[in-house]
Amino acid sequence: MPSDPMVQIEGLNVSLGGRPRVRDFSLTVKRGSFHGLLGPNGAGKTTLLRVLYRARAADAGLVRIAGTPINDWARPDWTRTVGALVQEGGSLQGLTIRDVVEIGLMNLPLSPEDRTARMDEALHLTGLHDMADSEAALLSGGERQRTHIAQILARDPALHILDEPANHLDLCYQILLLDAIRARGSTVIATFHDLTLAARYCDTVTVMHEGRHVATGRPDEVLTRKIMREVFRVDGALEDGVMRITGALR
Repeated sequence: MPSDPMVQIEGLNVSLGGRPRVRDFSLTVKRGSFHGLLGPNGAGKTTLLRVLYRARAADAGLVRIAGTPINDWARPDWTRTVGALVQEGGSLQGLTIRDVVEIGLMNLPLSPEDRTARMDEALHLTGLHDMADSEAALLSGGERQRTHIAQILARDPALHILDEPANHLDLCYQILLLDAIRARGSTVIATFHDLTLAARYCDTVTVMHEGRHVATGRPDEVLTRKIMREVFRVDGALEDGVMRITGALR
């Protein structure tokens, strides 16, 4: 049912190289919400996302997407439902920007006209339409990021899993593309280092620290001076949607 949670995580534990990276972590994300994962480097955010887009298996715990255990999804249904923007990316050698976007539409039951319309819209939104036949492997970091976002915008999955979507982007494209993603109304789980940007887009956020859940709620409820000092080691707090920092703590 539409009111059911889109993502349910219960008691998740993940270790890498014998080191715990996510510890007894639980979280529920509503359908249609934009949810941010926040925390310092090494908090476990990317590891958690890798479990959510099935690049990494958990050691223990349960994850459900739209009520179905994550490993019970058939691959065609999974690729139609979940779209991931990842930090590591993949080889773009021999592909144009248009090719990369079109790859994201594989397994979707689209007519040729609908496929072309989706690609054109995504390329225009990301400012890539006039260079769509350029070699993707030669792109700058920002252009590459926009290409991967164009792929997700064209697919328009029910669940967007975005690892640092603002990475490498000029401020203009940070706003334009996050506006476009939010306007789709899909469920979004995204990591952010920019806490003001997170506060602008996220309905709710979760702060992680050393792999553990610290707090979940609206940004103004969570990004308090206490949490900023204890987790992020700075003196500051979210005020009127802007993160105001007075200094770092030694």
